[in-house]
Amino acid sequence: MPRSYECFTTEPRVLARFIPRAVPPALRLPPAINCLDLLHQEGVEALLRELYNLLRDQGITCDVQPPDLEIEARQPVRTIDTILAEKRGTFLDLSLLFCAVCLAHDLVPLLIVLEGHAFVAVSTRRTLRQPHGEGMSAFERGLLTDFEQLRDQVPRLYLPVECTGFAAGVGLDREYPEGRGRERRDGCMSFDRAVRAGEEYVNAHIVPAGATPGVAQRAFLYALDIVTLQDQYGFMPVGDVLPDDTRVYLDSAHAEGGGAASVRNQGVGEATPSALPDADRLYRRSAHAEGGGDARVENQGSSVTPPPAKARRTYIGSAHAEGGGDATVLNNALQPVARAEPATVLAVYAAPTGSVPLCWERDMRALREALAPYPDRFRLDVMPLATPEDVQRALVQCRPRYLHIFAHGVVDGILLDDGEGGRGWKLPYPLLAEMVRATPSLRCVLLSACDSAYAANATGSGEPYLIAMRGQVSVGAAIAFAKGFYEALAAREDTSIEAAFAQGLIRLQLIAPLYAGVPLLAAGWRG
Repeated sequence: MPRSYECFTTEPRVLARFIPRAVPPALRLPPAINCLDLLHQEGVEALLRELYNLLRDQGITCDVQPPDLEIEARQPVRTIDTILAEKRGTFLDLSLLFCAVCLAHDLVPLLIVLEGHAFVAVSTRRTLRQPHGEGMSAFERGLLTDFEQLRDQVPRLYLPVECTGFAAGVGLDREYPEGRGRERRDGCMSFDRAVRAGEEYVNAHIVPAGATPGVAQRAFLYALDIVTLQDQYGFMPVGDVLPDDTRVYLDSAHAEGGGAASVRNQGVGEATPSALPDADRLYRRSAHAEGGGDARVENQGSSVTPPPAKARRTYIGSAHAEGGGDATVLNNALQPVARAEPATVLAVYAAPTGSVPLCWERDMRALREALAPYPDRFRLDVMPLATPEDVQRALVQCRPRYLHIFAHGVVDGILLDDGEGGRGWKLPYPLLAEMVRATPSLRCVLLSACDSAYAANATGSGEPYLIAMRGQVSVGAAIAFAKGFYEALAAREDTSIEAAFAQGLIRLQLIAPLYAGVPLLAAGWRG
């Protein structure tokens, strides 16, 4: 996941990308504690108490930093694995960590950021299974900047938790809530004290943005609804760090050293692991034997899709044997168990500071609606606030089939972000074409940007195709064309780019006929 965050003020919502939904096993409740039962029987507070104490047991120390806003704005952000390895984290590290642990246990957190501090409030009414509820309308695209509206919801709808409380807090200023009420044995707060500290902040130690803070007060910056940002606006975590040296067997039978393994599976679904393993071997709905044993499986369930785990060997609905054993499998699934990976559509969005704002969330929503009915064939990866380096890295790592860029264009390139909240960075068309040539998986590039047709100065035949815009195009027209194009592309496996392009033009004639002649299709794009 990202290692640092340097644009707190320009786009604070990017913080949601630092919060994974999978956590290492050390940060999950033991099997003896059923979090759903605890949640339903005793409520959110009881589950939070268990999670808080689990974090307190990790022996983490709060890394106290000087209250220098310039340092704060460029501070590194530790990953979960780094926090656990170094046994330390800043107030922001600890708040992001607490958010991740909440998400991993079906809870919905708010990240509350002040000048020089941050803490978390957890919904007492919403869960990941039921993410909608009262108070969400106060947030503008997952972001709340009105402190009075936050105070109306905390603690009525959200339970505040001071996240430095589960870490030893030596040297914290006792004038602020995080510096008081710590226990001598480990320098941490009890869970009850951490909740009170959060309430103290909301009631007396925060002033609205723009107001002058008094003694022991901090200015409110914003609150982030992490679930909304990740689920609805594309701020998904990037590159989660997965645990090492793990073997996971789900709905399976496994034997080593000469034993026999067999399983009969008639289920139609499967549980999703809470943390994806960086596994030597991952077996799902399978039987496996090593060292001469026999393995047999009968699978009558529906087909399954392997998770994006970094597994060396993956067995789906299968039987496997090593060392001389026999392996047999009977599969009565309605669909073949082994199938091609879904094609990735990499959607890149950018609108640098000072440029005309783009309603990129509308474009992303249109793509999601077009592709959502076909999850087996298409996967949408969203990259907001993309820099040229982000694009190059994603092309290498994701190996997308389709590249969709929604940004401002000029006659010699695409304007992307610079990662520092500045006026952006231009990606020249020849360099973009070079990136495309180095990505053989690409079938089509759609440049949803004004004047991007200037990129089509060297074409031929076959893949990759280039779709670009002649002159100016409105946001609504660009979105209408893209939705028509991707709907047609996704509807049938054998849809050609030419046929999907034609459907995009038809949609454009229906929605914005003045722009019907703007999109351009070129085959064999070489830049």
